[in-house]
Amino acid sequence: MHPFAGNLHRRRPPRQRPLSPTLTGDLQDMPKDSADDSPTHNKPGDSSPGPTLTERVRSLAYPRSNSGSPRKNGSQDGFTTDQDSAFKLKTVLNLSIGRPHRERVKTLRTASSEIHKCSSGTVNAILDAAQDLVTRNVNLDARKAGFTFLEAAAAHTALDDTTKANVFEILIKPADPSCSSQQVMVIDKLTRHGREGSSFQPRLFYFIGELLSNCFMTANQSRADKRSTSSRSEEELALANVMSLLADLVICDFHGIIDDDVSTGLLTKLIAICKETMAESDFKGVVTDIKAIIDQAKVPRDLLGPLINALCYTSYYKEKVRNEAQACLDLILVKYNQLEAMELLLRNLSVPSDERKAAPFFIRAFRGALLQLGHVFGNDENLGIAAPPLTDLVEALKGAATVDHGDSSKNQTTLTLILETIALLVHNEDVIKTLLNSNWTCMDRVVEHVAAAAAVEQENHRTYDKPTVASPIYQFAHSTEIGNNVVTDEMEQALQSICRGISEIYSQLTLEKQTLVVHILLFLGNIIDPDVLTIAVDYMQDHRMVFPPDENWDSHLRILVDRGFNDTSKHPLYRLRALNLIAEVYDSVKDVSTNAAIFGEICFPLVASTTYESDLGLINRLTGFVSKFIIDTDMAEFDAVLAKLVDFAAKKGTSTSTEPRSNLFEVQSNSTCRHLVGLFLKCLPNQPEKARKIYDSLITVAANLEVLVETRLDSLKLLARLRCGSEGGLKVISTPDTLGLAALLLRTEESANERHTLPILSNRTSLVEETTRSRPGWSGVIDSPNRSHSHSRTRSTSGEQNLEHPPLLWMYPGPKGLPQDPPTSPSHLLTVYATEDPLMASVDLAMWLNLVMDILDNGGNWEIYSYVLVHLPSQLTNVSLFVHYMSHIEKLHDLVVLQLQKNKFPEPPANAGLKKGDVALCLYHILTILIGYSGWFRPHKMTDTTVHTFLLGISMWDRTAKCCIHALALCCHEMPRSVDKCLSPILTKMSQIISQSHLAMDVLEFLVRLARLPAAYQSIEEDLLRTIFGICIGYLHHSREKRQNAGDSTNLRSANRLSNISGENHVPSPSDLPTEAKKELPEYVYTLAYHTITHWFLAISIEDRSKHVGWIAKNLAWKDQAGNEIVEEQSQVTLDMMHRTAYLNLGETAKPSVSPNSEGRFIKKSWLIGMSIVTIETDKTNGVTHITKRQASGTTFSVYQQNYAPLPPHHVGASNQATAGHLDPSPQIYPNHVLLQLNSTISPMPIPTQPIVLPDDVQVSRAISTFDRIDTVDGHKAGVIYIGSGQKEEQEILANVAGSEAFETFLAGLGTRVELRGAKFNTQGLDRESDMDGTHTYAWRDRVTEIVYHVPTMMPTDLEHDPQCTNKKRHTGNDFVNIFFDESGLPFRFGTFNSAFNLVNIVITPEQVMVPAPVVPSTEESKTDSSNTRYYFKVQVLCDPSLPEISSAVTAKTVSASSLAGYVRQLAIHASVFCLIWLSRGGGEYVSSWRSRLREIRRLRERYANTATSANVGYPGMGTAADRGGAKSYVDGDDWKGTHAMGGLAEEGHFLMSLDFTRWT
Repeated sequence: MHPFAGNLHRRRPPRQRPLSPTLTGDLQDMPKDSADDSPTHNKPGDSSPGPTLTERVRSLAYPRSNSGSPRKNGSQDGFTTDQDSAFKLKTVLNLSIGRPHRERVKTLRTASSEIHKCSSGTVNAILDAAQDLVTRNVNLDARKAGFTFLEAAAAHTALDDTTKANVFEILIKPADPSCSSQQVMVIDKLTRHGREGSSFQPRLFYFIGELLSNCFMTANQSRADKRSTSSRSEEELALANVMSLLADLVICDFHGIIDDDVSTGLLTKLIAICKETMAESDFKGVVTDIKAIIDQAKVPRDLLGPLINALCYTSYYKEKVRNEAQACLDLILVKYNQLEAMELLLRNLSVPSDERKAAPFFIRAFRGALLQLGHVFGNDENLGIAAPPLTDLVEALKGAATVDHGDSSKNQTTLTLILETIALLVHNEDVIKTLLNSNWTCMDRVVEHVAAAAAVEQENHRTYDKPTVASPIYQFAHSTEIGNNVVTDEMEQALQSICRGISEIYSQLTLEKQTLVVHILLFLGNIIDPDVLTIAVDYMQDHRMVFPPDENWDSHLRILVDRGFNDTSKHPLYRLRALNLIAEVYDSVKDVSTNAAIFGEICFPLVASTTYESDLGLINRLTGFVSKFIIDTDMAEFDAVLAKLVDFAAKKGTSTSTEPRSNLFEVQSNSTCRHLVGLFLKCLPNQPEKARKIYDSLITVAANLEVLVETRLDSLKLLARLRCGSEGGLKVISTPDTLGLAALLLRTEESANERHTLPILSNRTSLVEETTRSRPGWSGVIDSPNRSHSHSRTRSTSGEQNLEHPPLLWMYPGPKGLPQDPPTSPSHLLTVYATEDPLMASVDLAMWLNLVMDILDNGGNWEIYSYVLVHLPSQLTNVSLFVHYMSHIEKLHDLVVLQLQKNKFPEPPANAGLKKGDVALCLYHILTILIGYSGWFRPHKMTDTTVHTFLLGISMWDRTAKCCIHALALCCHEMPRSVDKCLSPILTKMSQIISQSHLAMDVLEFLVRLARLPAAYQSIEEDLLRTIFGICIGYLHHSREKRQNAGDSTNLRSANRLSNISGENHVPSPSDLPTEAKKELPEYVYTLAYHTITHWFLAISIEDRSKHVGWIAKNLAWKDQAGNEIVEEQSQVTLDMMHRTAYLNLGETAKPSVSPNSEGRFIKKSWLIGMSIVTIETDKTNGVTHITKRQASGTTFSVYQQNYAPLPPHHVGASNQATAGHLDPSPQIYPNHVLLQLNSTISPMPIPTQPIVLPDDVQVSRAISTFDRIDTVDGHKAGVIYIGSGQKEEQEILANVAGSEAFETFLAGLGTRVELRGAKFNTQGLDRESDMDGTHTYAWRDRVTEIVYHVPTMMPTDLEHDPQCTNKKRHTGNDFVNIFFDESGLPFRFGTFNSAFNLVNIVITPEQVMVPAPVVPSTEESKTDSSNTRYYFKVQVLCDPSLPEISSAVTAKTVSASSLAGYVRQLAIHASVFCLIWLSRGGGEYVSSWRSRLREIRRLRERYANTATSANVGYPGMGTAADRGGAKSYVDGDDWKGTHAMGGLAEEGHFLMSLDFTRWT
């Protein structure tokens, strides 16, 4: 690098004239810490940093010496006179020409560093001696040394004029062009940065001109040599410096030295540089120099044109210099003859095209002239420049439009500038006034020609009959051919501006001019503002040009179609307006066959011609219009249009023609798919083949990942609504039942707004898409600082990738899911199974199932994935839909099982407020529905994996336990063997979650249900039974704590609840649940726990029951807060039940029959023995004794009779003994004897344990009679109501006198058909005497529970006297639980039966399935066997709004016919128990029948204990423990101490052991 390279960028001191903007930028571009190569800087090896760029600039601007001492000879640190003389002699001597060349160079370098200390004379002497070293004849090293010295000399602050002149003379000598940069540095310092150049004029300007040429040449060479470096070279900096120096010299020339010759020379060189350079910095320098020359000197006339050309060229070519170039042109137009200058400017527009093609300079100058014209006319400031005559200007523009640059892109750029200039004209008020009163031909032709050159040629331009001369647009129809150039954005804006200006005066024009405007607008329609263009369409509409009876209506329509719509280059809004007019024409001609045929011929190819359509708004309107009339086309045309519609559905283009959306859910999207859905619904009833093809197309759209998510959702909204009727016909439901999953994923308004609480699926409010309430403040993703529980923004650590999360695109409530209401009945022609009937068709559901599995397997977009998760379970409940595709159902089952077992399914988006467990819960809902398909699963191991997967879900995710327990309850009915296999881990898992109180009801209901299904626990072992009892005891302890702390809030069940419409859901806020719900749930858990113990104790084989008594007994007692051991009533009756059944398995007993003539022969007596009433009746004639033992859990009847032996002959009879053959009328045996025989010995009996004798009076008889009327089992009732097809009103439902075959089969499974007349059981209000409520009903009973069904179809119906069926309603209306067998085909609503007592409705929706094989379909393609019919049922529990969730069927379950009755019966019993507890909350606790019997026994004890009629006359003390010395065994003479409890005595400290009767039995 040259030693001066580091200084070439230096500028003048900032306190003087500011630096040139160009060179300032150059300085800023240089590295601030770059080192200077000059020998005056750091020595080699010096580690100290060199001076910064700023320091170097300042050091050059303010030269300083290295010494601080005062210097002479004009320098503070200069030599003394002697030193100066010695230095001069030595240096001159060493520079002598005879000296060695290397020594001379070295000497000159040394002098360069010391020259600032020398006097002017010394400098001059050294210059003379060394001037040969700067010539072009010496080597590079010498030239560098020479110019270094010249630069140092020029920078000397004390040079006299002679020395300066000497420096200048040496400098201007011919030198190598490579030295130009050094020359620039020297002349810059010599002229003091252009301020002191007058002494060198006029040769200085000539020299600067030469430097310009040389520097430009070397800079160009440097640019050609360097490749990718971004820094500027030494030569480029030199060129910038010389241009800046020239501007400074011109500006500082106060003596008028710049004459015409000088300015001509300089301008010629600047114009030459302008034509040849491509560097932006060069253009900046040229424009700066030209402006300085124009300001300070006069531009020769012959250079004015070339100068304007150069400035126009610069203005266009370099946008960053445009303002400066236009300012120069403004200065020329103002300073010189305006007309002449304007003429020269316009002349650029009319230069022969051949010359323009010759060089890019002329093309750019041509465009720059257009820019300048726009600048002049569009400048808001008053420049004082007069505009040329309008005619001249327009003619110039017209001529400009004819220029062909030989390149289409160049032509487009030029045309853009022309159009922008015209746009300025038509918005000028003075010009507009002229236009209104003048001939428009000139303007018309310019715009038409420019537009024709800019228009896009259509690929398949139509030919058609052109309108006759009578048509107003005849001229347009016969206009010139269209060009083939592409319209740029700038062209479009300019043309829009032109047409807006014309449209603003449209109403002021004559009809002739309006027609001409329409001509222009139609011609420019592809690129102008659609609001303006619609003037042309309105013109055609207002003049009824496209409607019959206009004689040219069809020709005009063809023009409208061809150039109005089919021309895709036109603006979409205009095309939309044209399409709307076409649709209006269709509405007017569709009823006239001839005109309709013409219209179809013209308009049917609309779709086919729009191959490259990309505007969504236009596509939406087009597909909506096409769907109106293609339904009646032949199949070939239909196929072609359908294929095109599918292509349209995949479009992603932005829409410029649709209105802004008014709310969140009016998404700017492609609605083609919605039109396809509407077309499918239209074809569904009568055109099955077309409907089938549309179905295939919708599958294609939904599966295409390149399609907009909104469009795929439109397809899924139909596909997820597909259902199958009983005959196999396809149907579409309008309202999907999401089974509560929408709320789970925060896709309901309430769940989203209440997201700080757990989403609970409501059983009250319907959530249907059709509701369109606004959602104020809704955002794409809801976030709440109060959010807690399961919906968390914390990410899972499983490592799964998050799904893509676009804005929310579906929500409940939201826009309607379907574009129109679907047919109400299934199609008779489109089926889900293969058919050979040519009039019918079938859909391939395998395509849909494959798509679903692909979405579930791959995840992808969260909107798509979540929609499938929410809606698939409901669709799977329609078994008929998929019965012919069981292999795919099995694959779906395996996929869901694999994902859940391996924990390999997508996570929700990080900002969705959801956990991975929420997705797992949705998958478990899918698997729950698939339980109903288990009868078709070929390998039985599939059922095992199903149960195992539910088992995993109990603890793997925090939201899935409840769902999995509910599913396992159904598995007990549907797949008992698999449950039996997994029973041990199931029970173990449930024992581990006992601390989760919100699962208590679900676990206990499951255990009760399991106890009634022996097939599900055949292999149960003793330890598992102990686990079950342990679970119950654990929940009892928890329930007791809750009941003790009744004032504390109770955790509500967190599972989902259903709405009062079957299958509909919402998320209630906590305030929705009444306060009572929070208090009564522990009571229900308490009751369920005892029920579970009872059922499982009875389920144990009689050989093993006694093994569990002791453990259960000791855990039934508990200690209160005072530490007292307590056995509650429910515990007492449970102990009583075990006491009765531990060694007995014969069921209930019956009272022995007595012959009619036995009156007076029996002696009767009753006692209270412990907590039982024992009545002994003895036949005094033969000793036969009837013993009745009344306990809380039941009554036992038995017969006791002593076996008398015949007396030996020698036996002496007693005086009171009967003689042989005669009966002694006095009793021979008394009840007391029997009591003593069975209950006593001679051992002393503690008084508290002695039987209490009951008097034989009316009070006791009445008390015992009351006791006997209390059932020994808990009684329940439930209505079983049949709803026929289409029925929805209460009266017509109750009027049914019979149900379907499926209903009767269901009834038979619920219980046993029993006769009412004379019934001995509790008929729950049904008449037992006169058949007023029918002759029979159904009932079911086990050893604990009895349920009687109120069946309206079995009750008398008399519509004449009882049209409202109030006799039936008085039973079903008072039932807490009603079971509805709903074959109406309509959604069931909770309020169908209006009654204050109907709290729970169990809705059964039967589905008749035509299966292809008796058990398992051999192939999915098998034909339907009409003789092989199965029933499947959707079961769902709906609750009154005041109730919390109480059932495992709050979400719909699919149940097979074989499992239905048992499953529903248990649901009804659990619901009835809960309702009894619920309704007792106002007047106390719920009391079971066993507890009622226990209380009756207690009343008798309280009344007759410690009275004169009782042997219990007191209880003496029994001594103390000290008297026994702590001994625990008792012998005669020992004292004893205990507690009186439950009618007996318990040893102190061993109360619980005292309860275990098996210890002594």
